[in-house]
Amino acid sequence: MNSNEVMEGLDSQGNNLTSGKDGTIDEVLDRYFKGSHEWDDNGTLHFVFSDGVSESLHEGRHQLAKSSGIWYRPPDLFAVSRLYICSSAMEALAFAVLQHGKLADLDQSCWMVFGLNCRIPHAIPEFCFGRKVNLLFGRDLLDVLRAVKICVALKGFTVRFHLRGDNLACRFRGRSHLFSVEGFSLSRFKQATGIRDYSKMMRPLGADSFLDQLRFGH
Repeated sequence: MNSNEVMEGLDSQGNNLTSGKDGTIDEVLDRYFKGSHEWDDNGTLHFVFSDGVSESLHEGRHQLAKSSGIWYRPPDLFAVSRLYICSSAMEALAFAVLQHGKLADLDQSCWMVFGLNCRIPHAIPEFCFGRKVNLLFGRDLLDVLRAVKICVALKGFTVRFHLRGDNLACRFRGRSHLFSVEGFSLSRFKQATGIRDYSKMMRPLGADSFLDQLRFGH
């Protein structure tokens, strides 16, 4: 995912222009993300991370947070039914817009994003461990690698990948692994390494991400 994307399907307020949805941006922000976003005088939507760096959307331009912190919107942590770890706050928002009115427990969901410069696993809050995690990441390689690292971190491990031509090499739990870049996925990593956890990668139909699905109206 690029750190600076032009979202042609969204206007300056982040509203979808391409097709009708079950929930509007403003309604979803107010219901599921209250207190975790802000609008400035220029009409820019900000999601502020724990270190003060913000992800933003202005005039259709989406800027990811080059943050060392995290952004999350928790309900009562003892009442959390679902935990969503996302590639960006806009990915979380897009998913919520698309699922608004379909998933009954979105109100009890916790949404979390790790900044692009965040140190994983050190930044993962303790309440995340042992929970079922839904991962909302795109299909491009960098997003998949971020999802894998988070999945591994939730089990108390770390992994580092090295690009070797058309392959990805890594050493995990004392064993070396080599993956083809083409078609690399979280499920392939799990199958090869034997790691078992409670994470699940959620995929939209007909799009590389939920943000693209909202953008293009698939």
